[in-house]
Amino acid sequence: MKQPYSFLKGFMKQGVGGLALCAFALVVCLGFPGTSWAGEEDSSPSNEAMLGFGSGVLTLVYLPLKSAYAILGGIVGGFTYALTGGNMDTAKSVWEPSVYGTYVITPDHLKGNEPVRFYGSSPYEEEPFVTERVN
Repeated sequence: MKQPYSFLKGFMKQGVGGLALCAFALVVCLGFPGTSWAGEEDSSPSNEAMLGFGSGVLTLVYLPLKSAYAILGGIVGGFTYALTGGNMDTAKSVWEPSVYGTYVITPDHLKGNEPVRFYGSSPYEEEPFVTERVN
């Protein structure tokens, strides 16, 4: 007898493939932290238009992932706060990396002028991240 097709099983297969494709696209498009697609001297209108288009497409992929991470971090941070008896420092150690960070990919991110921070840092720290560009 033939097994009935499970809608959830087919959806999960497509979902995993879609996430893998999105992750691959982010790695290929964003490249390594020290690389950039366009230098300062390559500022033509067509290049700027492509950078704007690319940043928009990447934001469509990146924003839902970052938002889901922030929402889950907020929920887990709330549980952490409750389970530690109201320890705010412990809850902030969960909230700050998940809620803060980059939500929108801009052309400056693609040029390498600004880092993309999936994990955020507190805006209240004196010097959250010190990054030096090695050329």
